[in-house]
Amino acid sequence: MPTVEVTSDPLTPSARLRTALRLTRWLTARGSATAHVVVSFRTAEPMAYFTGGVPLTTWQDGTDDRSRPRWASVVCRVHPDRDHAYRAALADEVRQALGLDGDDAHLTVRFEPTEPGRMFYLDAGSMTSADAVPAGRGPQKGQ
Repeated sequence: MPTVEVTSDPLTPSARLRTALRLTRWLTARGSATAHVVVSFRTAEPMAYFTGGVPLTTWQDGTDDRSRPRWASVVCRVHPDRDHAYRAALADEVRQALGLDGDDAHLTVRFEPTEPGRMFYLDAGSMTSADAVPAGRGPQKGQ
């Protein structure tokens, strides 16, 4: 269940949708189930994100939603078996999806390998993980 969390300056709803669809398609093309891909967006508060002591968020942020961010901090949670080449390609896809390619753009992408058994999701009214079924239990819920 790959999860991508984007924190940035404000984005328009259409920019968030476009980015989420592009990342979902990329992850799906590399073996993830479409319904399991989660992409979320957070807008940083003014004066809350700094690099080198300089704020990337300003008091004006939020007054003019943009179709592309000036900066973003992204956390990707992926299966621990994903290698460096996969992570590098996903980081570049995040950059392209957000449209961050100018000299004044700032982007960090952090990966947190996540075992499937440590991720639970709601399925048919009960919490389920992708972990293997424990010994002595059947594959059906409640058995």
